[in-house]
Amino acid sequence: MLDRAALHEIVAISSELTAEKDKNLLLEKLLAEAMKISSCDAGTLYVYEKGRLRFHIMKTLSQKVDRRGKALDLPPVELREENVCAFAAIRRELVNIPDVYHSERFDFSGPRRYDEMTGYRTRSMLVVPLEDSEQKLIGVLQLINKLDGKGEVVPFTEDDEFSLQSLGSMTAVSLSNMIYSELIRDSSKTFSAFLFAYCGWMIVYALWQYLGQPVSTDVMTHGVELLGFLMFFYILGKTSLSWKDLGIQSENPWKTVRTGLLIAVCAVAVMCAAKAVVRIFAPDALGPEYPFFHLRAFGVRQIIYIFTAGVQEFLARSVIQGNLRRIMVGRHVGAAAIVISSMSFATLHIHLGLVFMLGAAVLAGLEGILYEKQKSIYGVWIVHWVFGVTGTMLHFIDH
Repeated sequence: MLDRAALHEIVAISSELTAEKDKNLLLEKLLAEAMKISSCDAGTLYVYEKGRLRFHIMKTLSQKVDRRGKALDLPPVELREENVCAFAAIRRELVNIPDVYHSERFDFSGPRRYDEMTGYRTRSMLVVPLEDSEQKLIGVLQLINKLDGKGEVVPFTEDDEFSLQSLGSMTAVSLSNMIYSELIRDSSKTFSAFLFAYCGWMIVYALWQYLGQPVSTDVMTHGVELLGFLMFFYILGKTSLSWKDLGIQSENPWKTVRTGLLIAVCAVAVMCAAKAVVRIFAPDALGPEYPFFHLRAFGVRQIIYIFTAGVQEFLARSVIQGNLRRIMVGRHVGAAAIVISSMSFATLHIHLGLVFMLGAAVLAGLEGILYEKQKSIYGVWIVHWVFGVTGTMLHFIDH
């Protein structure tokens, strides 16, 4: 077990690391201090992204190697348990290997190829998963070739395991808090920008009414789509929100699409049933001169609507609902985000009238529930498009 002086050193180093406000510098300091504490010759820090481990920093003191960021032109490590780093990430277990050349537990063909190319000799290895306070994986720390007082390679000790686990845990929590704070800041910035644009749109609508509606409602609808475009480019250029944060990247896209298609089919059935009821009790409503399902209403405009629906869902889900979900607090944050985003999205269609706004609010609410479950815009995108096209062909929507 570590003595009191060693424990104080770890606490002091951890305090210094957690005071760092730049996440890249924090990770660089973590690897440097970990190598110093364990007296090892080499180390690699992986960052967990998109279900894989990405090389972030690689250092070898004896060969004066210090590569990081874009200089590390190496493919990410897939999460397969035969790889020691992936195993540590999947199982969340520390792995201590005395000599990789005498271990059959993992596939060490990668280190051996590296040794052949560089003349290096990889022996002892210590791999530590980095988890935050909620057991969320941040990355993996891999240390190689512990050196004794004579400069000989020796296995890593239990004291090394304890020291590096403690150091890694504190740093991972600090990094997680830093990322979360950045996420909240960017979400607040994005939603504030949306409110500014939203107020501007209301002024445009008031001017449109004041001038006697000089342009068509279609032009005004394109204005909503333009707002979605502007928000998309603003988010990409001015924030660090990832594609996953924005619901554009899905961990299980095929499942998301299948669910969206299933809901869309059910929506078509419900709308057809509603049309049948209307035909019975109000035969003169909904364009009696048209067939029950007006196939000729499907044209280029409905094909283009695929694109339009995607832009509008990005605005409703990624910009409004997603950001509200992150910056709001309370017990019913998800429900509140759905209601507010649905009302906001419906209000953006004020130029199409009250009935359309009410329908848009209901549809947006249902899509908001789906988005809350999937955290992806693809399912709601499909539902939105199918609902709009079906509504047009059934003559529920006349534009």
